[in-house]
Amino acid sequence: MGRIHRKEEDNVKAASISAITACLFCVLISNATCSLKSPRQTPIVRIVGEYAPAVVNVRTETIMDLKEYPEWGQYGEQLDLFLKEYFGENYSEGTLKYRSVGSGVIVRKDGLIVTNAHVIQKASDIFVVLLDGTILPATAIEISQADDLAFMKTEPPYPLRQIRFADIGELMIGETVIAIGNPLGLENSVTVGVISGKERSFTNPECEYACTGLLQTDASINPGNSGGALLNLDGELVGINLAVVQDAQNIGFAIPVSKVEKLLKTIE
Repeated sequence: MGRIHRKEEDNVKAASISAITACLFCVLISNATCSLKSPRQTPIVRIVGEYAPAVVNVRTETIMDLKEYPEWGQYGEQLDLFLKEYFGENYSEGTLKYRSVGSGVIVRKDGLIVTNAHVIQKASDIFVVLLDGTILPATAIEISQADDLAFMKTEPPYPLRQIRFADIGELMIGETVIAIGNPLGLENSVTVGVISGKERSFTNPECEYACTGLLQTDASINPGNSGGALLNLDGELVGINLAVVQDAQNIGFAIPVSKVEKLLKTIE
């Protein structure tokens, strides 16, 4: 009997040694795998890869009937010749069509998108372009000029990648942020910076009023970035990109996500 017990003990010890050896082997393999990971795979690369699909490009078309202006009766004939030559196919008999670009952020997988009010408020037609190139018509459903925010709705062919909201109370001066948008029509462009300040005020000539309570960032923001996402390194929406000071370097502004949440409650 003693020999049988010793044999069983030996078997248990052998099994324990095998288990320990297997664990050590797994740890070594895991460490080797980690050590082979490229340093190029930074948190910024990861966030862009995961959350860029939640940012859309916005294309708008606006039609202006110049015959509605009193001056048309007096100068219409001369203006007609000039505008036809200057705008080409975008002009026809007192009607001018012009196009602009901006950005938007998907806040709900069924196609609810937030952008700046000045991007879509005068548009006759709105289109959003998804990351995979899908172009969808959209309709403005809520506009807040006071905050320069607007919500639009599209009908996607599949559930969209929606963004998560950051807790604005936890935002830190100096923390890294990522701006994703459509500057100058360059779709899905990425710039990186930090939060430079909070509670800033800025007079935006595009929307003709003073915007307050803004975030300041040195991430590059250009025309077309308006309405795009400002993300933290957790992939959460910190703010909606608004504008840049043209006569300065690296002074950009974004509308804090707390204002987006407040406006969203009015339509849900």
